[in-house]
Order: sequence, then C-alpha cells, then structure tokens
Amino acid sequence: MNAAIDEVLALVRPDLQAFAGYSSARSTAVQGEVWLNANESAWANPADAAGSSRRYPEPQPLALREGLAALYGVTPQQLLVGRGSDEAIDLLVRALCVPGRDGVLVTPPVFGMYAVCARLQGAALIEVPLLDSEDGLRADLDAVIDAAKARNATLVFLCAPSNPAGSDIALDDIERVAVALRGQALVVVDEAYAEYAQRPSATTLLPAHANLAVLRTLSKAHALAAARIGT
Repeated sequence: MNAAIDEVLALVRPDLQAFAGYSSARSTAVQGEVWLNANESAWANPADAAGSSRRYPEPQPLALREGLAALYGVTPQQLLVGRGSDEAIDLLVRALCVPGRDGVLVTPPVFGMYAVCARLQGAALIEVPLLDSEDGLRADLDAVIDAAKARNATLVFLCAPSNPAGSDIALDDIERVAVALRGQALVVVDEAYAEYAQRPSATTLLPAHANLAVLRTLSKAHALAAARIGT
C-alpha cells in the first residue's frame, strides 16, 4: 500500500507533495455546545430552534463514504466525496498540473468541464478526437497513449461510457492505457453513465493500478442531482 501511495504522490505537483492543506477544528474532535474555534455561531438561528443549521457538516461524512463504498465495491479510504464531478475534476487538475508545463488530455466530443478546468489552471489541453468507426464514435487509445507521452500529459480523461457518443471502453483497454502511462499520468475514467454499461466498473482495476482514478455520480442513474446529506 505504501508503494502505491508513493506512486500516486509522485504524480502530484512538486510544490504540493508535502502540503497538508487547511484543517479547522471541525475536522477534529469538538466538545461542548459553543464551537467558535470551528468558526460556527454560538447561537442558533431564530428560524432553527434546534440549532442544527449553524453546524458545518463533516468534510467527508463517514456514513456516506461507507454507504458509497458498499455501492461501488471499494473501501471508504479510496473515496473522496465531492460536489459533483465538476469539483473532483477541478481538484485533480489543480493537484496534478503545473501551469504552463503539464497537459490534460481529452477525447472530444466530450464533457466540457475538463477543458474549462485545464484553462483555469493554465494547463495545455491535448485533444485526441474520437474515431468515426463502423461501430460509431470510439476512443483512439493508441493515439491517446502517443499524444500523452509526446505532450507531457499528467491527466488523461477517458469518458466511459462516452457522453455524447454512447460508446464504451473495455476494461482491458483502460488497463492498457494505465500501464502505458504509469509514472507519467493519472488516467481518470469518468463513469458518470456506468450504470448503463454492460461491463464491470473500472473500480475493479484500482488495486492493480495506482495511476488510475474513477469518477462516479449520483445525478444520472440515481436521479440525485440535488441530494442533501444531513438534516
């Protein structure tokens, strides 16, 4: 496990590899009723007699992570819960891409947020268009590997199943890309529409490939785009 963690950390921007980030008192144990050290009001809102609305939620709710881990067949430690895929994509680009040096590879036509986050971070956008084959639009994985190596991509987004093409990528092919780019790039499989696919999730590849990440969402098959956690 330590070797896998070290492999992932090696892909992170050098200036962030030892960065612990912000940690408030809400991230640790708090006692009593007044939590000023957690930046919360000492008094309840008049419209909220129980005072629950003054409390910040857990940054990574354990009960939610355990439930999602059971749903997706992973461990809670492998999960990072975000506010939709947009936040996860933004965090990945900011964490892995040095502005003006690294690239983000995408396979258009595809979800536009990849390009937006790359531009905001000052990362080069590397486009490898889908191939128009007899079976419809499909990812050209040989070209993806070649372009990623040639243009210093540190993030490679594979949308599987594809939106809007609807085509999928076999697990063997996802694994081939991860192996080819090991030590250089994180391969991110966006499975927003995985529930409509006929194959197992790419999460089954995570134990063998440290440079692989999988995005999942509750907004498509589960119709939970506006879900609230907590009271």
